[in-house]
Amino acid sequence: MARKDWESLRQKRQTKFQQGQKRAGKVQEEQELAITEAERAKDRVEDKRSTPVERDGKGILGRKLVNKQVLWLSVGFLSILLLLSVPYLVKQLEYFLSPQRVLDEYVDEGNNHFDWTYEDISQLRLQKKSDVDERSGSGLSPKDIVKKFGKAQSGNLAPFLNQTDGRMSLFYSSEEPRQRLSFYFEKINNEYQLSGIYSYNLASSQHAQSRTDLKEEDFEHLVLGKEFQNEDGTSYQEILEKFGLSKYIEVDSGGESGQKLNVLYKLENGKYVSLWFTVSQAGDYLLYEKHIT
Repeated sequence: MARKDWESLRQKRQTKFQQGQKRAGKVQEEQELAITEAERAKDRVEDKRSTPVERDGKGILGRKLVNKQVLWLSVGFLSILLLLSVPYLVKQLEYFLSPQRVLDEYVDEGNNHFDWTYEDISQLRLQKKSDVDERSGSGLSPKDIVKKFGKAQSGNLAPFLNQTDGRMSLFYSSEEPRQRLSFYFEKINNEYQLSGIYSYNLASSQHAQSRTDLKEEDFEHLVLGKEFQNEDGTSYQEILEKFGLSKYIEVDSGGESGQKLNVLYKLENGKYVSLWFTVSQAGDYLLYEKHIT
């Protein structure tokens, strides 16, 4: 066989072989496609055969996953918010536990009302020292004072009787005219009881103001009694009628001798006369001490 004929025959065989491979590949692709379509049809049939409960179960599971994610996001947000709020919460807790919270109940810095008179304080009952020793707590409370006359403009707490907040002070004031009034309370049986009063320049509906022409000799003939006997001594009522109402008045629950009153009169030479009174059995203030400064 000639060489040319041999090459032609070989090429024809090779072409037929390639065509056969192409046909085989196409058949394989068609088989794979048929298998895929059969599997999809099977899945659709199985899905149609699934019960509503099964389908609902899948939906519930999906919703649970979403809710869980939302829950974790909420927890994270609240955690961040709590961390940011810690300084404020600590400050509020410190205030709640501090004695200052108690004081704020009786103080209003914006309160400019002042209508106290001498007659008002002369009727107030102080905590007796013997009551303090017995812890009976029978005096007036800050609440009693505020209920009748309104909140004070300022106040403070101080240590007393081994208590860090054992003494409370409430302050009232007026600038036109200049007037001052201070109340002091001691903590008895865990309750504050009125134990002292200080006043300056209070008005009076019954007594004239202190004379401005007073001299030392005006006070020379006053009778001094004895502090612990609560008898004799010039009465405070006589002093009021003779010299008028002092600008400076201080009342204290006192020591063993009982409640005390101290008044200060200014003399025309610029000096001051300090008079001390103690309460008699009849309830009158009697003079027992006098100083000129």
